[in-house]
Amino acid sequence: MTGGASVHQFPTGDAGVTLKQAVDSFLGRDLQPSSRRVYGLTLNKLLADLGEKRAIATVTLDELEAHLVARYGDTSPATYNRNLATIGSLFNDARRHSWIVTSPGENLERRKERRTTEQLARAQVISEEELATLTRDSSIPLRERLLWQMLYDTAARANEILGLDITDLNLAEKEAVVIGKGGDAEYVVWTSATARLLPRYLDGRTSGPLFLSTRRPPPARTPARRDLDPETGLSRLSYRRAAELFGHYSAGRTLHKLRHSALTHLAERERNLASVKAKSRHRSLRSLERYVNPSRQHVKDITDRNDPNRRHS
Repeated sequence: MTGGASVHQFPTGDAGVTLKQAVDSFLGRDLQPSSRRVYGLTLNKLLADLGEKRAIATVTLDELEAHLVARYGDTSPATYNRNLATIGSLFNDARRHSWIVTSPGENLERRKERRTTEQLARAQVISEEELATLTRDSSIPLRERLLWQMLYDTAARANEILGLDITDLNLAEKEAVVIGKGGDAEYVVWTSATARLLPRYLDGRTSGPLFLSTRRPPPARTPARRDLDPETGLSRLSYRRAAELFGHYSAGRTLHKLRHSALTHLAERERNLASVKAKSRHRSLRSLERYVNPSRQHVKDITDRNDPNRRHS
């Protein structure tokens, strides 16, 4: 949708919140310094074009499209889409704060990118920096941040982790027993990043599903007993809802990309693919191949390390 000024006005929330205040709040979150700098470059240009005192609830889709075309119309699709995603995240954050009701950023159209096979494979990977930004963002509920960190740490399938009960956990050993793809009981392990979040989320609970929904199910849709928390009456978090929330916070990514990213990063660091296979719990190395997509820089590093004329310090 392009052209002149839009006649449609999005429903307004708190009209007293300015665009500058929303940007300051967005950048004031617990972000990596590099992420804050990159986001700031994009959002400062938005402020310059639309005005710092502009009420964020009055910004329209047409204005955002005009801004993107004027600022990034001649850049590559990847650059255009990166800036679009940052602006979309700003408005999603404003909606979470109830400063707006509907985000105009949701309808911004990404530009198609021509990618090599390597680039397409790497597009499945979430960078470690991006994951850290998501899991440290205090504006995102703790349940979601724990789930994402746990999925990445364990490289487990989403339905395996969502199916965990608290009694399946061994907090001291940082491990749990899941029901694997073939129906067998299998161990998954996590790092201190998950270990730090788990006690905060459990908050003293000792039984029932690990990940709970936020609302009690209606009587007509009462789940199986093992999917209910006996103390609160809340049901187990569903895959559908978990996937929906991750897509919302991560610009449309799927939960499976956390497993894909974990195994790709591990394959880049771990020379023994048998160890990666043990982590992934695949039946064969052939099944693991689609996850092993080292970056071009990683290939260069391997070549340099094995250069016969390399100087050793």
